[in-house]
Amino acid sequence: MKSILIVHQGAIGDFILSLPAVEAIHRFYLEAHFNFIAHPGILEIIQKRPYFKQVFDCSHSCWVSLYSSEEKLAGVVHDLMPHVENTFVFGRPASQIAADNLANHSGNSAHRLDPFPEPDLCLGVGDYQCRQLEKLGIPATPPPDAIIAPARHNVLEARDFLSRNLGPRDRLVLLHPGSGGKHKLWAVAGWLSVINKLSAHRNIRFALLQGPADQVIVQRLRSQLESNSAILVENWQLGKLASLMSEADLYLGNDSGITHLAAACGTPTIALFGPTDPQVWGPQGPQVSIIRWHPGSSFNEQAESRRILEPPLEVGIVCKKAREWLQI
Repeated sequence: MKSILIVHQGAIGDFILSLPAVEAIHRFYLEAHFNFIAHPGILEIIQKRPYFKQVFDCSHSCWVSLYSSEEKLAGVVHDLMPHVENTFVFGRPASQIAADNLANHSGNSAHRLDPFPEPDLCLGVGDYQCRQLEKLGIPATPPPDAIIAPARHNVLEARDFLSRNLGPRDRLVLLHPGSGGKHKLWAVAGWLSVINKLSAHRNIRFALLQGPADQVIVQRLRSQLESNSAILVENWQLGKLASLMSEADLYLGNDSGITHLAAACGTPTIALFGPTDPQVWGPQGPQVSIIRWHPGSSFNEQAESRRILEPPLEVGIVCKKAREWLQI
């Protein structure tokens, strides 16, 4: 069976924003299997999609030859390419050489898709990529939904976690106060106020999501909470986390890859955006609300370590939207 090769070196949030384009390519090449040169973590969230075959770690040195006009392609590329019917490289103009090398080696087409639109286009990432596919003759508008499909064992692990931590009538609210960019962090005072206000409703349980880059802000938040007011979900793999999100009643998070994951899982999602433009970078999904916070509402580690600050102005809007989603 022929296969499609997808080259995508973006972080998890960038990859999720590209899933509508991947789904459109799948619909066009319905019988083909997809090989990915990407970050291995994507395996966790698309493992059960019918197109998925395998992922090669894009950080491995063997792929360096793709980006050189002088080096011979690595042996793994030689082994992979005879079965490839078409290649799609998600990358900036500098990645065109990779597409050219793959096309020259396979004898088949290799297309570069520019991943991110210029701000003046006023297009979201998914729309922008899918419009490029349309120009290649691949139907992609309106963009298909991103589909998250973790493995069955991830689903069972998440359900077991919930059965041990929640009562039969509890409502689960996931909070992710972190992000890969410090400038994207909403103030701890905002998170504290939201937790306190929503806690007034019976059967609301909170879980704090903490990844490797989130330790400082999560610890600051937990230090000001009662010990049993939030469950800590620490460094979960993406497939298990996606399975937990699919069971949750609500998710609140900053502009981050994890927020994109929650939205793509279909979880009711409140995305808190500061300096980045949600029209371009906003998460896509059937149940997404985006709330902008003011420049003065960002997380200030030094100020918040000295005293508890006044809650940001957006707290009322966030709580109102949360109550709407939870129907309380």
